[in-house]
Amino acid sequence: MAIQNFVGKNNGIPLYLQLKRAFIDEIKAGKYENMQKLPSRRKLARTLNLSTTTINNAYQALVDEGYAVTIDRSGFYARTFESTNDEYNDIVWETSTEYSYNFSYNNCDTSFLEEYFIFPSEKYNKAIENTAQILSTHGNKRGEPGLRVELSKFLSQFRGISCSINDIIFGAGIQYLLTAIVMILGADKVYGFENPTDYKMYIWLKNLGVNIKFLNITAHNRILPDELDKLGIDVMILMPENQLPTGRRMGLEERQDLARWCSGSNDKYIIETATDGYLNYSDNIISTIYTLAESNVIYLESFEYIISPNIHASYMVLPPGIIDTVIKKLEIFSPLVTAYEQEIYHNLLSGGFLKKLILKNNKNMKKKRDHLISELKASEIGDRFAAVNTDTGMNFLGIIEGGGSGIEHTRAAFDAGVKIFEMSKFLNNPNPQIEHRAFVFGYGGLNIREIKDAVKRIERVWGPID
Repeated sequence: MAIQNFVGKNNGIPLYLQLKRAFIDEIKAGKYENMQKLPSRRKLARTLNLSTTTINNAYQALVDEGYAVTIDRSGFYARTFESTNDEYNDIVWETSTEYSYNFSYNNCDTSFLEEYFIFPSEKYNKAIENTAQILSTHGNKRGEPGLRVELSKFLSQFRGISCSINDIIFGAGIQYLLTAIVMILGADKVYGFENPTDYKMYIWLKNLGVNIKFLNITAHNRILPDELDKLGIDVMILMPENQLPTGRRMGLEERQDLARWCSGSNDKYIIETATDGYLNYSDNIISTIYTLAESNVIYLESFEYIISPNIHASYMVLPPGIIDTVIKKLEIFSPLVTAYEQEIYHNLLSGGFLKKLILKNNKNMKKKRDHLISELKASEIGDRFAAVNTDTGMNFLGIIEGGGSGIEHTRAAFDAGVKIFEMSKFLNNPNPQIEHRAFVFGYGGLNIREIKDAVKRIERVWGPID
């Protein structure tokens, strides 16, 4: 491996820059094909006797200069610039199987969005008339005031959250706002995640270099404040409405206990992430932790859970009374969402379109949920199947008794053209409490016909036990 000869440790140039230069030379020399995976950071660190931090910095520098791309949970891939056309050679994920059906929990039904984005003509004409003005003025650093006014009304109606528009900060996605939160609360704090959890938020904070601790959970168990203290957690990231991937929804007493935990100390915080909790099929409305707490809760929400996973526009609600301190810490903050795009969200809210979309989503997703559970119960695996945490969101857990391991079930489903993962796929640390053969059934991106066919495929390969 020529890369082994890259380094002159006493030449005054940082090691990661020397390594970056060596990779660029090899990429230009044709030793890597376009989108060929680069060596894993750990393996390369062992080979070169360097730290993984040095390797990571070199790889990130390659990405910054366009000689590599990074894929979450997959690694780094070389870019050679040899292609003479505009085709993008995508990475094959998990396996070469082409999936017909995807039970991912981050899909949703966008088939009827168009009717909610066709605004009345007077609103549309007004937006066109104001385009030049919008594009020629500096936007508000926290999000346009009109949009934040509508968000304040929206939160009051749908979440019972009473807040000033000064406490609302708009931004380009959950991950971007998490970066701002770390700047506000401090990178020296210990941040806590449930295990299993939604890996996107975890990976983001991990890449920011903060200290992370995991609290093992199951699909049923209650989080106790004492457990957070034992782990030394200062800031706990929670999804009370629909925990991903378990689908569990917190009860009122649990929320009250956690609200007291963070309200009783200047050093304890909760980041309350709403996920898709607007989809509530039980009519049991429970107060947010933000509402229950006296202080120290940051409420975080994204339009991707309401409108489409392709929309990366989010907002956070700060605890009352801290905005002046926050502004000093976020002097260079910008929403990174254009004022024109914010005008679209403003119109969705002020015209009642978002409310109508939520109501239609509730009806549509409940129908899908009921149909999926009915099909699974009526199938040949029905007597071994149990649906868990079905009250909210676009996913639930399906627990399958017997018939081989979870990995075997997953591979069999893959081979049948159905992408589905066991809950252990989402573990960041070993968790002996986790349920075995508990599969995440995300039904948001499938229609009724597709659900029926997907269950038939699963039935064939998971089948009855002889």
